[in-house]
Amino acid sequence: MTACNLQVRLHSLPDGAVGIGNFELSRAPMPVPGPGQVLTRTLYLSLDPYMRKRMQEARQGRAALRPGDPMIGRTLGVVEAGAAGGFAAGDLVLGWAGWQSFAAQDAERLVRVTPLEPSSSPYLGALGRPGITAWLGMVHLGQVRQGETVLVSSAAGAVGSVAAQIARRFGARAIGIAGGAGKCAWLKGELGFDEAVDYTAFDFERQLEQATPSGVDLCFESVGAAVLDAALSRMNPRGRIALCGLLGHYQSDAAHAFANFARLLDRGLALQGFRIDDFEAQHAQAAADLARWWHEGALRQHETMTEGLENAPAAFVGMLAGRGFGKHIVRVS
Repeated sequence: MTACNLQVRLHSLPDGAVGIGNFELSRAPMPVPGPGQVLTRTLYLSLDPYMRKRMQEARQGRAALRPGDPMIGRTLGVVEAGAAGGFAAGDLVLGWAGWQSFAAQDAERLVRVTPLEPSSSPYLGALGRPGITAWLGMVHLGQVRQGETVLVSSAAGAVGSVAAQIARRFGARAIGIAGGAGKCAWLKGELGFDEAVDYTAFDFERQLEQATPSGVDLCFESVGAAVLDAALSRMNPRGRIALCGLLGHYQSDAAHAFANFARLLDRGLALQGFRIDDFEAQHAQAAADLARWWHEGALRQHETMTEGLENAPAAFVGMLAGRGFGKHIVRVS
């Protein structure tokens, strides 16, 4: 076992877009587990848009994220030492080790999982919190139904790609919004989306209109800004919008004026923002459904994999800039 712990710490809170300079690589002493803790070695680190939101909230004094702290993050790791909570060395666990090679984690916050072949990394994506988020928005809140038209923004991302696959499984028509012709082709060719629209195209709104000739019944929204504005123009009367993110707002404090905001009133739309932790009672059912669909071969995950913890900052910046698609993961060890 190595004598030190490689970490990526937050060097400064970003003012505007996140840059590599907002992070710093450091080496810390090997953590020693205390009472109720076990020592874990990180195998995979999940990169997610909410991390940017936490930085934004920290600048506004609403989050306990300070320069000098290791970056937060969901991890898949292996227990190296300690027997708290009934864990044993070699157990594969989901936890919150953050951007570091080793962590002393509270046993009560860890979840033991069964190894998957060829890789267990889907526990950070389609079988983990991104998948549960997609299930909540589509099944529990969105009440997706057969024959409906479902619009998914950030459809080439970890959450959106699962949300649309769920819509298809329920017999709905799935329309994805993504950035670039390559992502749109992947959505239709690999994941079976009925249509995919490029929000970076000059005629985005015209493409969206053509892809949704009968309007939209359910919108799974993760971006906001101009993407949500365009979606509002296509919503059918009494349509539903499940809002799980506002990625288009995280990198800037600039306000966005919604041209189609009145559609919420005029068409009697239901818009509900939600956070995954607000619905813990539904997590078990979501995880069971996702696991069943996965083992049936009805649920797929594409990964943008980065090798080495030292490359996590560049991977995170790239993810926020729209480079890569699917679930963004760092292989730590």
